Amino acid sequence: MCTIASQANGDMNQITDCLSKIDLSSRFLLSLINDILDMSRIESGRMTLKRERIPFEEFLNGINSICYTNAKRKNIEYVNSVDSNIGNYYYGDVMKLQQIFINLLSNSMKFTPPNGKVVFDIKQLKRDESHALLRFTVRDTGCGISEKFLPYIFDPFSQEHSGTTSMYGGTGLGLAICKNLVNMMNGTIDVKSKVGVGTEFVVTLKLGTPLHEEPKRKASVDFTKLKVLVIDSDVTTCEHIAHIFTDLGSEASSFSDEDEGIEAIVSPNSFDLILVDWKAVPLDGVKISGIIRKKVSPDVKIALMTSADWISIESEAKIAGIDCIINKPMIKSSLVEAVEEIYGKTNRHSISSMKTDFDFRGKRILLAEDQKLNVEVATRLMEKKNLVVEHAENGLMALQMFKATPTDYYSAILMDIRMPVMDGLQSTMEIRNLKRKDAKKIPIIAMTANAFDEDVHKSLKAGMNAHIAKPINPNLLFQTLYDLIKTKN
Repeated sequence: MCTIASQANGDMNQITDCLSKIDLSSRFLLSLINDILDMSRIESGRMTLKRERIPFEEFLNGINSICYTNAKRKNIEYVNSVDSNIGNYYYGDVMKLQQIFINLLSNSMKFTPPNGKVVFDIKQLKRDESHALLRFTVRDTGCGISEKFLPYIFDPFSQEHSGTTSMYGGTGLGLAICKNLVNMMNGTIDVKSKVGVGTEFVVTLKLGTPLHEEPKRKASVDFTKLKVLVIDSDVTTCEHIAHIFTDLGSEASSFSDEDEGIEAIVSPNSFDLILVDWKAVPLDGVKISGIIRKKVSPDVKIALMTSADWISIESEAKIAGIDCIINKPMIKSSLVEAVEEIYGKTNRHSISSMKTDFDFRGKRILLAEDQKLNVEVATRLMEKKNLVVEHAENGLMALQMFKATPTDYYSAILMDIRMPVMDGLQSTMEIRNLKRKDAKKIPIIAMTANAFDEDVHKSLKAGMNAHIAKPINPNLLFQTLYDLIKTKN
């Protein structure tokens, strides 16, 4: 592809096509290398588990942001259903858990044709003072797995058909890694499948619970006085959201048919709060909300529920008379916060004020990197966001440049780990030990191919604020810089 592109003689269509295929192939190669490294670490006994606090809503949002994008690209419906008794947080290894479920969900989407459906269902089965038993179900309407092959589904490099790799892509290691990680967590993973119907994976795991429950914050909205209407074409989700409101003391009605939902509004003040799913069919939620707004009084609040990128529909939603856009999926705590925001009872940022783009005009970055190609890529990315980039070829040069500049001259430092003369860890420690007031607070971000858990730990221990693995995800880089520079200021 590189050869073809170099001979394209200004044919931008052909060059763009070549670049797209190079990108796809390089990502596949990267995933293969990562999977092989993971299997090697598992088989050698070097894979370890961490016990860390897992904010559950944040954990789900990280998974769903990937899944919704993949589902939209393939025209698949993706639904995340969460039990109303799910806790706000648990204890476990968040990265390994994400790896398990992103693997399973990506696998389901890979083998599910357009217009199919993938469901991620989470239930808390039992809970005591120290542990909670959770069941995670990934269900799809894909091509299914033959009964003959099911016993081998978790074997490394196993694929049902010899042509699977060329047809669907994949390394044949994802499910083996999932099985090994679940075993390490003393959990179980089971699979049921029927050819032409679909597949279901069920993962049961024990996660740690806090020794002392956080005191429940008293809601600033009296839910017992709310009469709520929920309209969502997915029956399970619709009933789930209504059930949360019922648990909170509200009177809730739910309809998976929008016509029936609209007919339930018999007077302008039949309900206090109406929640409408954006993907309602045959009309979308914005149109349904517009119809409802004409039937109800101005005091009635209308919220649009969406798992998609709400930014593209925000203007249209405001015109339709929608008061707020709520992200799916919803656990009880996030729904309470959303309703408080709707009624203006919290100081949380409104949706319209969330950061959607980055402009670092007036900010200067010190980039410590010894590979010229990496320097060129990083510099071009950052200059597009109006960052001024100054380059140091190794850790010692980065230290000397920082010492030679006035206080607060640099807004942040991007530090590679493996460099000649002085590595990034040593350079960071030297900078932190300098006797100048910005040495302790300047954000230092590891930007490195050293991406294992112990590498992240070493970076943070050396005094770095964050760790970004190569190849660089530009949005992650910009969000990290934005968050750290904003905090510093």
